[in-house]
Amino acid sequence: MSGVCTAIELKRAGRHNFVVLEKSAGLGGTWWSNRYPGAHVDVPAPLYCFSFEPNPRWQRRFAAAAEIQAYMAHCADKYALHPHLRLGCAITAARFDENSGLWHIEVAGGPALRARFFVCSTGPLSVARWPAIPGLESFAGTRLHSAHWNADVALKGRRVAVIGSGSTAAQLVPPLAQQAAHLHVFQRTANWVLPRMDRRYGRADQLLAQLPPYARAVRAFWTQLLELGRRGFDEGTRMRKHMLRMAQAHLRRGVADEGLRQRLRPPYALGCKRIIYSNDYYPTLAQPQVELVTSAISHVTPQGIVTADGREHALDVLVCATGFDVQHALAVPITGRGGALLADAWAQGPQAHLGLSVAGFPNLFLMLGPNTATGHTSTLLFIEPGVRWALRAMSEVQRRGQRWLDLKPEVMQAFNDALQARLKTSVWAGCRSWYRADSGRNIAIWPGFTREYVRAVQAERFDDFTFA
Repeated sequence: MSGVCTAIELKRAGRHNFVVLEKSAGLGGTWWSNRYPGAHVDVPAPLYCFSFEPNPRWQRRFAAAAEIQAYMAHCADKYALHPHLRLGCAITAARFDENSGLWHIEVAGGPALRARFFVCSTGPLSVARWPAIPGLESFAGTRLHSAHWNADVALKGRRVAVIGSGSTAAQLVPPLAQQAAHLHVFQRTANWVLPRMDRRYGRADQLLAQLPPYARAVRAFWTQLLELGRRGFDEGTRMRKHMLRMAQAHLRRGVADEGLRQRLRPPYALGCKRIIYSNDYYPTLAQPQVELVTSAISHVTPQGIVTADGREHALDVLVCATGFDVQHALAVPITGRGGALLADAWAQGPQAHLGLSVAGFPNLFLMLGPNTATGHTSTLLFIEPGVRWALRAMSEVQRRGQRWLDLKPEVMQAFNDALQARLKTSVWAGCRSWYRADSGRNIAIWPGFTREYVRAVQAERFDDFTFA
């Protein structure tokens, strides 16, 4: 979605000399890859569209993946993006040439491209992560990953396992339980689950959504409500106490068996990992054909999964809802000034200035880069100011008659020192999660409120950059 937003804003700014390279066969990024049963967004749909392109066609408050895909296609059609799109075109390497001030982009099976500016919109959730479990490759049944779903695989009446119990698993487990003869859910750590305030949008909702004042008011309402929810991540706040009571009541309503409840109580502070919003996950785990397995996985055999208690769980289908490799999400080799490799600069975990710029890599703009994820609101609220900054920087380079701008290293260092110091005293420092790199550095989360990030991007100064 950040790539589509960038393309639209380029056209709106009168810039038409650009291409969008997409490795997949269609639009959508995350929403192209993730087509597992039950896939939907976990923030209200009125916040999951661009501010300049509200969508009156949402069917539900929490839109399904197919709806989001349709919205993306609508945007591409309305803003005539198709002539700029090169689908099924994977970048294999990118190198900045200081002499020309151009990026040299190599693509699989095609000629290299040269560009003054390189906007990298791969996002943090693009490289599927398979679990490091001994024997996984030996499984003789069908093995699936939630990010590479195969809808042709028959599940009805079969013995199915889901490894993982995060947001994806919580969406995937209920529809799988309706088909499987027996469903095993392997949980390493219990997660906090809150009710999803979902409802179907009727004809009246869709008609009202076509009125700009109404659409703006609804968007503003959800923006402020989710910002209020962000206060729940701060110790001692009334919102935190309210969210804890809500989570505990939700567990009591969804699961009658006290033994099962105990295994579903998280051992870490609310907000440390991404919160799950679901109305059907708990009741599904209580169904007779569903088994929650909390014993650690020892290894996989051709017939199933063996847990640490010595039990072998016989399976026909093994589903890995194990998320993404956020630390290595930018899998393309990128070379900056002086032959510096981005992978080396990020050896201890990705870092950038405001998630947008990396010192030593001129005219490179990251969309949803390091530390721009949130645990409480829509990423589109972070994408749009980032795109506007990139266009502003492009214009400044050309206004000055220069070839490139590069972030000063001391600026990036000071920003990240302050960011990490703040994160170390936050709720996100208290548990293991996909927010953190192998080094322990939090590489994903923005520690503050959305408005704080937006203001910081808007206040960004060109004094923080060198031009050449």
